[in-house]
Amino acid sequence: MTDLWTAWLRQLRISGAALALAALAACGGGGGGGGPSRSGAAADPVGSSGVYIGTVTGLGSVIVEGHSFEGAPPHYFNDDDPGAAQPASAVGLGQRLQMITDAAGGAALVEPAVVGPVQAVSMADGSLVVNGLRIRVNADPRRAPPTFYSGLAGLAGLHPGSTVVRVDGAFGLDSAGQPYLLASRVVQLPPATTQARLTGLVSRLDAGGGTLRLGNVAVRLDAATQVYPAGSTLRDGELVNVWSPRRIHDGVLAAAVVRVRSLLGASGQARIGGLATVGAGGALQVAGITIAPADTTAAGEIAAIRNGQYVRVRGRVAAGGSRVLASSVLRDAGQEPQVRLRGNVTSYVDNGHFLVRGVAVDASAALAGARLGNGAFVQVLGRVDPAAPDRVLASRVRHLAMAPRGGTVDLRGTVSQYDPTRGSLVLSWSDAGVTEASLVNLAPNAVFDRLRTSALRDGSTVRIEAVQQADSLLAYSVSPWRVAPAGATPALRSTRGRVYRVGPQAFEVNGLRILRGGVAPHGGALVDGARVRVRFAQAGVGGALLARAIRVEP
Repeated sequence: MTDLWTAWLRQLRISGAALALAALAACGGGGGGGGPSRSGAAADPVGSSGVYIGTVTGLGSVIVEGHSFEGAPPHYFNDDDPGAAQPASAVGLGQRLQMITDAAGGAALVEPAVVGPVQAVSMADGSLVVNGLRIRVNADPRRAPPTFYSGLAGLAGLHPGSTVVRVDGAFGLDSAGQPYLLASRVVQLPPATTQARLTGLVSRLDAGGGTLRLGNVAVRLDAATQVYPAGSTLRDGELVNVWSPRRIHDGVLAAAVVRVRSLLGASGQARIGGLATVGAGGALQVAGITIAPADTTAAGEIAAIRNGQYVRVRGRVAAGGSRVLASSVLRDAGQEPQVRLRGNVTSYVDNGHFLVRGVAVDASAALAGARLGNGAFVQVLGRVDPAAPDRVLASRVRHLAMAPRGGTVDLRGTVSQYDPTRGSLVLSWSDAGVTEASLVNLAPNAVFDRLRTSALRDGSTVRIEAVQQADSLLAYSVSPWRVAPAGATPALRSTRGRVYRVGPQAFEVNGLRILRGGVAPHGGALVDGARVRVRFAQAGVGGALLARAIRVEP
């Protein structure tokens, strides 16, 4: 069986895509500092080898546990579709990533911990149960990255037996030794979602019979089950993530993919964030990875760790990939409590409602009366809003005339001068109402999301994600973009996200309550958790929002 990590990294070396991917580097400017260390933030050399496991705390670069990656991104993929690269826009705030880099570039695994119907909710202790696993939410950035919601405004929107969720988070053991997940992201999915996912510690492994248990769930393995990384050996006590295209039935999960948390295929530096599990004799594991001290100072830091604390480990992968030799283990989760976003404003409604890198932002207090608009390039510093944890409450917003060199842009516009031989085009787009034009070169590893390359032609309207170069953009993701039909009312606005609180008269998306007004959705049913793009008008200043077009997206 071919290991995806190894295969993709090998492909990058051979195909020439490494030329685009070798731009992985620590970002500067407003994108956030490097990984934590005793002496402060440090930038990793371009193209250096390493493994990074942790929570996404910022976007546009991608910031994992305070460590930023700028420039052309790695290949993103997930176990739901093991053979296909994902666009970088598939990565969201609060998700957990495992990234492996080397001189050729990198590959990043988007791996939620749990997918399934909600079985129970407790508002009293801020928890829910999915697939038998207890999940705690967190609103305290001093403890760990706070829980960010998508398609939900908080726990109150969960309904046991009917709500289906996808949850990212850090796996750990409580004081009684029972497994739980500290959620960093909770996403509501459509009720018809059938896939299942579960993270846990292997017990009662029967290799001959093809079964194991994760908590109270029996996992069935067969000849078609894929186990990653290649060469992994399942054993009791190992942390694994299991995915299936089918829900758990009668307490049994039929595994399509089992991913063992390991360092196989990794070398070089290591940056790992997660809950500490302290075993007999003080042995430490974080995110399923064994941590050992590299020196006496690190040994003292490890000795002070308590079970269940959220920690950030900095060190190097030991020879053979059996463990990480830690140079520092930081317990202060407040090292990176703030959210950092950098990119173009999209879906602008007003200063309290717009998106940056797909994240809803409220900058009404930070902008102090100034206005932005679609296409404006901004740097946002803020936090998950305690009153509405499906958005970021900005404390500072900086509007730049253009993206800095190496910065990531997210643009919607019209194609002209398309040259398929050279892989280039000119994109006309708007920056807060001012029309701009940029030369765009397609990266060798460009992902075409829901768009056939044959459909790319002059006059096409597309969304691109690209890296700002000296005098052009290097696009690594291209997807179709629908513009308003000819004759549409100029005052119409739009937003895009997961819909929730759907009722016969109204629904909510990105914190906006929109009246349906008899408008029929196109592309699918308007149900809680569906991804939608909505065009709407406002009835006077401060008046109700009235839907004019609703499109349900795949």
